[in-house]
Amino acid sequence: MSARRLEAAFTVAVLALVLALSGCTADAGTPGTRFVIGQLNASTTDRVTITLVGLQPGLDVTVDASVSKGGDRWRSRQVYPVSASGIVDLSASRPTLAAYPEADATGPLWSLEGPSQSQAQLEHTWADGQVDIELAAIEGGHVVAAATIQRPGLAGFATVRPVFAGDVVRNATGKPMGGTAYDLRIGTFYRPVSLVAGRKPAVLLIDGDDGGASAPFVAGQLALEGFPTFVLPAFGPEGQIPGSSALSVEAFDAGLSWLRDQPNVDPQRVFTFGSWRASALALWLAANEPQRIYGAIGASGTTALLCTSASGTAIVTELGVGVPCQDASRTIADMSLIRLDRIPGPVMLACGETDEVLGNACSWLGAGVSIRGSRPGDEFIRAPGAGHDITVPPLLPIGLSDLDPATAQSTERARVAFWSGVVLMLQAATR
Repeated sequence: MSARRLEAAFTVAVLALVLALSGCTADAGTPGTRFVIGQLNASTTDRVTITLVGLQPGLDVTVDASVSKGGDRWRSRQVYPVSASGIVDLSASRPTLAAYPEADATGPLWSLEGPSQSQAQLEHTWADGQVDIELAAIEGGHVVAAATIQRPGLAGFATVRPVFAGDVVRNATGKPMGGTAYDLRIGTFYRPVSLVAGRKPAVLLIDGDDGGASAPFVAGQLALEGFPTFVLPAFGPEGQIPGSSALSVEAFDAGLSWLRDQPNVDPQRVFTFGSWRASALALWLAANEPQRIYGAIGASGTTALLCTSASGTAIVTELGVGVPCQDASRTIADMSLIRLDRIPGPVMLACGETDEVLGNACSWLGAGVSIRGSRPGDEFIRAPGAGHDITVPPLLPIGLSDLDPATAQSTERARVAFWSGVVLMLQAATR
């Protein structure tokens, strides 16, 4: 089902269920004029519907959305014509003025614009704690309705713990180990708070620490959906120049062994996940460990293991030696591609057709599909009109404000389609 059809079906279902508001509060405005807001769940990335009823027909209504947190403020403003019914349903009404051209149920949320923030600030604002989105409807120069949408952050859906080398040794020997070597942090584990019984597919996330596709967002979203996730830093310790230190096969093996030994994890249903530069790493690791890795998810990146410099610097090392990589200056047709046909379970590849960072992202996807072939359970998303950042969870105003309106909206729709596909793939792997 397409992203638009999914959104339409969701809208119909929610509007049938909600006149009593869930996860939001409505404030008094003009009598009879009000927001009707529905959300099946209440995290910062869950779908919502926004409808205004009781408006004055023939006028325009301005919908103002704002968020204030930590002294910073984000805001979006959109204008809609009011029909003879006095109802404006944002999923069906095209704005006459907005940061997006087409009707969009959640446009006021993902199009919020605010101050430039560091990676840590982005995570604190949009992943860590609750976000309260204030809505106001302005008609004829007066505020006629107001509401607050309360959106708990992703951090509340996971128990997060660092994993050290000593934890891996203890798993293997049953004895705690100490010493400097064992104090080396190899990754971070996100355990869903909803996980109480049974074994679930798990994800080994190769974290590129990039915008809204960093671990607190992606691993937090996976935990929200109920899937344990081990985060392995892709490019060395925190604070190091990105790409200056290759990921080691030994670190991957240690993290994977630890993850497969965890309670509630199905050791035969582990997926690797990577985006942009980490995409090829996730695919390569899965293709080279078919006995221990079941499936793989890669988006907005290459399907060959490219060197990180013109001098041939490797992006992966094994026993301290660089794994052979491909010269990034060569054409796709002249490169050795990752053997995606070796991955036993499903594979998801995704790209935006107007990727502003990797202009040939969809050509890379096509090359990967040619190696992989057609298999049940695979999904390949070529998102028309979408930009680079399609692995950011939906409804987050991250990585969109610098795009033109049509590209921003297409990218948000691609995010919805991508995450719908990820969740369905992991659910299908549940035994």
